[in-house]
Amino acid sequence: MRRAIAACAGLLVVAACTQTRPPKSELSAVSGQITYRERMALPDTARVELQILDVTDEEADPTLVSEKLIEAPGQVPIAFSIGYDPRAIDPNHTYALRAKIRVGDDLWFASSFDVRVLTGGNPTRVEVLLDQISAGAPIARRDARIDDPDPPNLDGRVRAVREEARAIDARLDRYDMREITEGPTQLRLWVDQDRPVKLEVADASPAARPSSYYFRDGRLFWMRSQTGGYAFDGEQLVVRTDGKLTPMTDPGSGTVVLRELGSQLALFGL
Repeated sequence: MRRAIAACAGLLVVAACTQTRPPKSELSAVSGQITYRERMALPDTARVELQILDVTDEEADPTLVSEKLIEAPGQVPIAFSIGYDPRAIDPNHTYALRAKIRVGDDLWFASSFDVRVLTGGNPTRVEVLLDQISAGAPIARRDARIDDPDPPNLDGRVRAVREEARAIDARLDRYDMREITEGPTQLRLWVDQDRPVKLEVADASPAARPSSYYFRDGRLFWMRSQTGGYAFDGEQLVVRTDGKLTPMTDPGSGTVVLRELGSQLALFGL
């Protein structure tokens, strides 16, 4: 009788373990391709980091559902498949895929916004377009400005703030990132001890190009959008440009930009 009871207990333990960790054949997957705009090659030391996250509570840190590391992924487009336990998915929750490409300790590329997956009519197969974060190696520096190149004879004041903004982009992975979706608008804020470092604001459309706000000591110094740029010193507008980064003869006060920025930061409680 004791042997029978011990055998049953052992079977129960095995069954419980089986329920906790399903075999790979019972896992589902999010799959697709990763790419980026820049015409540059990845070195053999590159790696892709993938995460599926529960982002239902916008006020809390996301909950990790699954993660995967792809070593030496080759060149874009990079095919991927990341498994997850379907029993861990709540149909009433919101889930997102995040993708990054690192080389060594440097973050080279990252998705601008979380890619919604799994629930709420969102897909399990996605195309992920990454933005360049850091130039990294010399091959990257050669093409780093293709997407938003400096025009000839760029005004020195504009050149200075753009170089400072690029330096911030190169170290974004050192800061905490918060994300909010407000209607069709997605906002991503990087902070250093609750002081803003960079804010990106864009429509949810994958083709949308974000407006980017950069901060020095928590205060806005450069705002860039498709229609122009604004360089500030404190709350004083120094120079305003058109979409081609040419300084405008009547720059205005920049009050509208500061007022809109205040409303956007208020969404994050700042």
